Amino acid sequence: MRSVLIAIVLLLLGASAHAQDRAPVKPGGDTAMKSAPPTTDKTATPAEKAERLLPPPIAFFVATGEPGACGPGCREWIAADGTIDRMAAQRFRALLDRLGKRKLPVYFHSPGGSVTAAMEIGRLLRTHRMTAGVARTILQGCDPLVERQSTCDALRRSGRELPSEMRTARTMCNSSCVYALIGATVREVAAGALVGVHSIALARYDEDGVARSQTIATPSAGDAVQLRLVNAQLEKYIVAMGIDRGLFEAASAIKHERLRFISRDEVARFGIDRREFHESRWMSDEGPPGPLSVVKFVTEAKGVERKQYRTMRFRLTCGRAGLINVQFDRELAVSDKLVSIAVMGGGSDIVFAAGKGKPTTGYNDIEMESRFTRVTASFFEDAAKSDTMELVEAPDISALDKPPRRVKLSTAGLSSAIGALSQRCR
Repeated sequence: MRSVLIAIVLLLLGASAHAQDRAPVKPGGDTAMKSAPPTTDKTATPAEKAERLLPPPIAFFVATGEPGACGPGCREWIAADGTIDRMAAQRFRALLDRLGKRKLPVYFHSPGGSVTAAMEIGRLLRTHRMTAGVARTILQGCDPLVERQSTCDALRRSGRELPSEMRTARTMCNSSCVYALIGATVREVAAGALVGVHSIALARYDEDGVARSQTIATPSAGDAVQLRLVNAQLEKYIVAMGIDRGLFEAASAIKHERLRFISRDEVARFGIDRREFHESRWMSDEGPPGPLSVVKFVTEAKGVERKQYRTMRFRLTCGRAGLINVQFDRELAVSDKLVSIAVMGGGSDIVFAAGKGKPTTGYNDIEMESRFTRVTASFFEDAAKSDTMELVEAPDISALDKPPRRVKLSTAGLSSAIGALSQRCR
């Protein structure tokens, strides 16, 4: 039989777009990965249209970047980009065999795919005691706005080590990708990266192990039994990887046609990534919602008895008269009652005055606020000459006896990113 039915987590891009359309804005929400538009070929059958929407099978390759591209002391990583097909684990194992004693971290950018293959990849990560995270790998010379380019797809499968850039904006690890990720001994869901879940479903594969048709809405009695079996295996696997059963429950509660991005609180509570502070590099980011910008994300835990994980985002864009627009978005914790926020670097500072409007409700019903100012590009150029800059949060007027809270921020990536933005702003 040319095709078979198997239980998988397969994120159809149409479902992804629908889920994102309904999600409230959050810091970095406008940098979530946008789905490719449906084909406009009116002669194609529904099955052919669905097939064209699927990203290509996942490619595993070694990427090389500038010093620190994948963290302190790290400039090489394994990129894992695409849909997890049934043969994905075999290709991943072959790459690990070729690498021998080289122990590189793995970074996923995937909408999901086969659950069984994802669990097999996860077990390989655990056996080799590897680090895994969520990030997009952009090949040198490839357009970051175009997901599928035949030349770039061929390079990813060439077996060569490829000069690349890593970005944690506009990236995703959805559906079965989450189950591959949790197999790693060390897991890094960087600030700004998205992790999406939903329940598993059935899909049809061809002889090459690639999904070729849409999700089947109403499984037969036999398929329903198979679905329950795979769910039981999945739940057992999640617990065996040391992850809280709540991840399985959260995914099972969402229909397969939908997608929910779990909150940073859940990422920590489930045990996927419990770091209380982490930050992204400063990254170039090309549209939408607009032209080239520079972004940086920071996630930190607030509170003593009950930790609340909150994300902040800086977004730099071209302004008038050669100035740089600086937008600062942050999710609010219950204890946040601040008058002003400043960023210090390069011997000077910029101040974000308290906004006049009320906080808005962002994703997962978390209150958030946005602040705005303008500054010359020289502020960031000077700040980039040091390894760190400082975020200073002034106390509420009722607590002026307390000192400002200071947070050290890395300037990694700032020099090249602000240089590219300055060129665009001329």
